[in-house]
Amino acid sequence: MKGKVFVSLAYLLFFGTAVFAQGFPRVEIPLNYSYMRFNPENSNTVSSFSLNGGGGGMAVYISHWIGIEADFEGYASTTQTFHFSGSVPLCPLGCTVTASGDLFTYNVGPIFKFRAERFEPFIETMFGGAHSNVYGNIKKACTLGCQTVATPSNNAFDFILGGGIDIPVGHSIAIRPVQLDYVLTRFDSAFTNSNQNQSNLRYQAGVVFRF
Repeated sequence: MKGKVFVSLAYLLFFGTAVFAQGFPRVEIPLNYSYMRFNPENSNTVSSFSLNGGGGGMAVYISHWIGIEADFEGYASTTQTFHFSGSVPLCPLGCTVTASGDLFTYNVGPIFKFRAERFEPFIETMFGGAHSNVYGNIKKACTLGCQTVATPSNNAFDFILGGGIDIPVGHSIAIRPVQLDYVLTRFDSAFTNSNQNQSNLRYQAGVVFRF
């Protein structure tokens, strides 16, 4: 009798765990539009500008609420005009240049999601890197009145903190109407008077495929 009870309990535990595990997606793959407001903290030398692009990633959940997320975003090249006064070390006589710049970010970190029937808010924090040719292209374009300095690095550290909301429209798909992130990048450049930080704003929206 005890053996039958034990087998019955084991059966219920196994299948109960299986049902519980199937109650939420283990893997989510977002595909999104992404807007970035690139904002150097020393904005009196390099002005802020907007970038449009998109990307995606993958989140693998180890529980209902906690997962590990990878994120990859790319932004198309855009052309801007930059005005530099004599206070910029690279252009002591002042100059105006027109240059284009793109941006690519790649990050990984934890994601925390609250799952309700009609909505699923989440927060995330990620670390990784960023690649952009904007400072290098500014230097190339500055041919008059510019000092000779080392070419700025195209690669930098970045950090992301933010969150958003998913709206499930079935077990396999959700709509992500809004995701807002603070994105810190650290591109070193002679244009910014030794201030390497860029405190950027990122907005994203798209669809999430769930498995």
